[in-house]
Amino acid sequence: MIVCICNNVNSDTITEAMESGANTLHHIREQTGASACCGKCQFKVNRMLNDFEQTDVMPSACSGEG
Repeated sequence: MIVCICNNVNSDTITEAMESGANTLHHIREQTGASACCGKCQFKVNRMLNDFEQTDVMPSACSGEG
């Protein structure tokens, strides 16, 4: 799914950036170009970051670590 229309950035590209350590809107913008033009997609990118952060925390919480 295209998240940033201005720079033609899709959700897979943003997910890959997050998996590589991008954990803020600024990092996503630097690595992918998403939200670097008009900014309308920044809300979707932030939602993706929050969702990724929550799913990243879940496995360690369930395994008793952390």
